[in-house]
Amino acid sequence: MKKFLLVLSIFAVAGFGCANGPGGTDGIGPYVNSDYGISMTLPTDVEVRTRGDENRPTKYLGLDADFFASMRDTVRDEKATNLAYFYAVSKLSADDFAKALEASNAAGAVKAKSIEDVTISGILMRKVTSTTEMGEDKIHYLFDAKDKTIIVSQFIGEEKEFDPIFATITLR
Repeated sequence: MKKFLLVLSIFAVAGFGCANGPGGTDGIGPYVNSDYGISMTLPTDVEVRTRGDENRPTKYLGLDADFFASMRDTVRDEKATNLAYFYAVSKLSADDFAKALEASNAAGAVKAKSIEDVTISGILMRKVTSTTEMGEDKIHYLFDAKDKTIIVSQFIGEEKEFDPIFATITLR
């Protein structure tokens, strides 16, 4: 009987992860992206929405990108509040990302203020902090996963909500 319950538990846990497919989840539990081997644990008030294949190819800061997911708080405000966007691009250095960031604003209001190494959940990342046209700082995280550089673009003022979730990220 114990063996049966153990096997049943394993299937239940594995099934929960599979039910969310390669990208999305609608509440607490894992977000798993099999394309890039990323997973995170989400609280009940946060969802990761994946984009359909036809909407994934995009230009981000002039770079060809796969805009594969957005993370949103679904209960804090009347409408869902974006916490971060997730992009994948061809291998890219933090310096080249900073150049693309600055080139994206012809008026010169966007500048890379700092590039620093950070380790989150055992993953070495480059944290790029930039100015914005609104005069507030914006944070981006870059790390390599499989054959791409993942760019996580955190929304301004969402550190308190986003950081604890992002701290659960793992690579497979």
